[in-house]
Amino acid sequence: MSPAEVVIQNTLFESLLRCVRLDSSLRERLAAAGYDPDRPRASYPASVFLRCQNLVLAYAYAGRPPQEALRQMGRDLVRGFFETLVGKVVNVALKVAGPERAMKRVGLSFRAVMEPVEIQSTELAPKDWRVTFQGYPFPAEAAAGCCEEALRQSGAESPTVVLESDTGTGRFELRIRW
Repeated sequence: MSPAEVVIQNTLFESLLRCVRLDSSLRERLAAAGYDPDRPRASYPASVFLRCQNLVLAYAYAGRPPQEALRQMGRDLVRGFFETLVGKVVNVALKVAGPERAMKRVGLSFRAVMEPVEIQSTELAPKDWRVTFQGYPFPAEAAAGCCEEALRQSGAESPTVVLESDTGTGRFELRIRW
């Protein structure tokens, strides 16, 4: 599945912009990448989000090793999402659900902002899960950061997310424990 086939909801763009100080130069670059922050559409192809994500990485996370930058951006993206109108509702539901139920619904959570992607979560033991992503158009480390922060928000203490495998073609597995 190519990134152009996955559709990203504007809410995820709103979340991304909360990761960075938006100045006129970045506004122009985002617009050139296909996203106008002043006139957002309801949804975009994943390729537009990927270009915008790379701009935000360069602006807000420069100087960090690439994997660390992606992981931190993923955490910040989730925090930014929970500041959006949709995200506030999701955050309340997440806190009520708790970590175990949140893990059972991780695929649904991602599909709230992007479609189509296949995400399957499997409980291996109490507080020990494997999540398999298929057709996911963004770097695995960013998804790991998203899962880590979402789990923390759900009430899990000291969550850890380890990238177990990554084909580099949109299929990867995360091992999640807390």
